[in-house]
Amino acid sequence: MQAELLETLHAGPGEAARQEVMVERSAPAPSRWTLRTVRVSVAWLTGYSLSGVWRMLHACGLGWHTARARLFSPDPDYRSKVRRLHRCLREAARHPQRVVALFLAEFGYRRWPEVAPTWGLEAAVAQRAGNNQQWRTIGALNALTGQVS
Repeated sequence: MQAELLETLHAGPGEAARQEVMVERSAPAPSRWTLRTVRVSVAWLTGYSLSGVWRMLHACGLGWHTARARLFSPDPDYRSKVRRLHRCLREAARHPQRVVALFLAEFGYRRWPEVAPTWGLEAAVAQRAGNNQQWRTIGALNALTGQVS
């Protein structure tokens, strides 16, 4: 039972789930599972109450989990870099007249966006006038004062 439930859940909500929560005929399948959509998507759960569906999922060791963002770098030197960053921030806090800690960001942009494919009978023509030079912007956040430059 657990294997079948896992296979269904990993596949994502399908046609049965779409029909269960359908607002209009052309509506897409839902993007997330609910107890209602699980119940209609697994044949042997159709006779269960929503509470029964939850209990069966729980009995199979399945629970409601929120996805987690990957909050660490795959860089093998990440931990040593974080330790160095902490040392720098402590130094800036201890000696604010001598040491400044800045967080820096930069980006570039062009006047005109890049052309991209689109649906249609023929290729669209991007009308452009003037130059399309690239500009760069840079900013820094002072770690102690919060001032942005």
